[in-house]
Amino acid sequence: MISIIICSINQDYLHNVSENISKTIGIEYELLVWDNRYEKKGICEAYNRTAARAKYPYLCFLHEDILFDTTNWGGILSGLFASQPEVGVIGIAGSAYKSAMFSGWFTSTRGFDYYNITHRVNGVDHPWRQPGAGERGVHPVVCIDGVFIACRKEVWAGTPFDADQLNGFHFYDIDFSVRAARKCQVIVTMDIHLFHITQLGDYGNSWVETAMLYHTANAGLFPFFLDSSLPPQQVKQVELQVARSWLDRLKNEKISLKNRIRWIHRQRLHRQFLSLWYPILRFLVFKPLKLYKVQRLIKRNPSSN
Repeated sequence: MISIIICSINQDYLHNVSENISKTIGIEYELLVWDNRYEKKGICEAYNRTAARAKYPYLCFLHEDILFDTTNWGGILSGLFASQPEVGVIGIAGSAYKSAMFSGWFTSTRGFDYYNITHRVNGVDHPWRQPGAGERGVHPVVCIDGVFIACRKEVWAGTPFDADQLNGFHFYDIDFSVRAARKCQVIVTMDIHLFHITQLGDYGNSWVETAMLYHTANAGLFPFFLDSSLPPQQVKQVELQVARSWLDRLKNEKISLKNRIRWIHRQRLHRQFLSLWYPILRFLVFKPLKLYKVQRLIKRNPSSN
């Protein structure tokens, strides 16, 4: 038995996911919707206030722009919770390593990141799965993506979303799962797949500013990872990879030059990792100088050999 919790701003998305849930979940459930078109609360407050009304022992916090591709996914969830009492939180995308570098959950490092989701962008599907096709089962992680967060009700009650620190719509998922991972096991299951109808997220000024505030306020927590035998040199390499990956990920986002400079300066990236000079340069000028247009032109008109 699962309580589904959705913070909604789009009635079409809500209608579609509601129908999809009823056809695919496979077990008894209730759907609790916070209509944020009128309330206009941060997602932490919306989730906490809605979860307080839940009647079932398992909670599932969902984005509304998704469609499940797995039948009886509710049975899979309840089965995992029933058979593994140490598991408190389940996601479909997450990582076994949360970097000290300003970043989301994704490290871009094989062996840490796990995900099973298809992003549907403008009607085109982009499957996203790691480990590869055919891999099933679960993987322990320390942080998960907020598109799908399932947990025991008592885990949420003991570790509610932090509406004081995070009053917007970013980093609630990382913060919740990292704090939960210090009390129980957090896992990603490869046995549930969904479609995420998306423009691949908003990683503009709001996300960047929240990332800087969150990591600065919680600097003592990171890096946070499961493998206690990880040598310091490998930790340094992962941190470098995360910094490089997110510089590349963010280079074409609508981020002010002021925030781009703050992103570099506050992490001291130019001093920590000398090898990052070129990714830093691209991050600073790629969008402002509209170099993405040049990149698109080159891709459309490759020179002949």
